[in-house]
Amino acid sequence: MRLRHPIYLFALLLLALSPIRGWTGEIGESVVLEDFSEIGEKGLPVGWKANRENPEPTKIYQFKKKGDLSYLYANGRPNRIFKKIKWNPNEYPFISWKWRMIDVPNDPQKEKNATLYVSLGTDILGIPKITKYAWSSLKAVGSEISGGFFRPTVIVLESGSAKKGEWVTETINVLEDHERLHNETPPDEAYGIGILTTIEAEFAYIIAHK
Repeated sequence: MRLRHPIYLFALLLLALSPIRGWTGEIGESVVLEDFSEIGEKGLPVGWKANRENPEPTKIYQFKKKGDLSYLYANGRPNRIFKKIKWNPNEYPFISWKWRMIDVPNDPQKEKNATLYVSLGTDILGIPKITKYAWSSLKAVGSEISGGFFRPTVIVLESGSAKKGEWVTETINVLEDHERLHNETPPDEAYGIGILTTIEAEFAYIIAHK
């Protein structure tokens, strides 16, 4: 479920104007899942791992900073990165993040997208149950694309190039989406978050909150 409540947007504006480097764990009613301020293994943010070694992650992802805002640049070559991080989604059901599309292709025959993965739990085999939130080059806002039994459902939040070059803030009730799509209440420890993009894009802080 998408939510753009004025109180949350005002709080996020204050966060965007405040230094992000050094944030750890809870801040008031929020948990910072990632602020993209520290480089870790293989040039990725601390705690993140790539799904594949080829293409090499450092050839796809780069750290950038402007003022107090640290963010991650992705050049659009697909290689999913994922971070295992525990937070209580039943206590902090919303996730907010900023993203910016540098270039959105206009090819009516081939969809490209940027996606944020959210996993609030796993199945009995330990496989993450994932919902993907997308900025799509073609599909309409509000579209839901079921992945069936083995793949995650994709929910389209943004579409096309109208907002290209602008930082856009998303605020999503990921708990509600998980309960609706996976027919369960997740455990009190979420599994993690991920990024995959075939669009040249940038991602800023990712925060779980009430």
